[in-house]
Amino acid sequence: KNPTYYGLRGTSNVHISEFLSEMVETIMGDLEESRCLKIDDEGEVSALNLGMIAAYYYIQYKTIDIIASSVTAKTKIKGVLEILSASWEYASLPLRFGEEKTVKMLARNQPYGIPDTAYDAHC
Repeated sequence: KNPTYYGLRGTSNVHISEFLSEMVETIMGDLEESRCLKIDDEGEVSALNLGMIAAYYYIQYKTIDIIASSVTAKTKIKGVLEILSASWEYASLPLRFGEEKTVKMLARNQPYGIPDTAYDAHC
C-alpha cells in the first residue's frame, strides 16, 4: 500500500512496469556476473552449470559464486570451512536466546582457530 517503501515512483501501470523491468534486469545481471546464467546478444537466456547447481540445492547465487571462485584442488578442510561459513545462507540464522554460551564453547574447542567474535543472539 506504500509504493515508496518498495522504491516505486508511483502506482500507475507504467511505474510498476518500469520498476519490475529494472528489478529483473538487475537480478539477471547479478546472475550473469556470478556465472549462473548466460544472456546472449539476442537476449536469449540459458542456465549455466553453477545456476543449475544453485537451483537444485537451493543455494543463493552469491554463495555459489563464493564457492566456485574460492575452492581449488589444493583447498584444505580449513579453507572449505571458511568458504562455507561465508555463505549467505548463514547471514539470516540468528542465535536463539541462551545459545551464545554454547557457541563460544564450541568455538574454543574446535581444531581450527577462528577470530574472537561477538555472538549476538538478537542479530
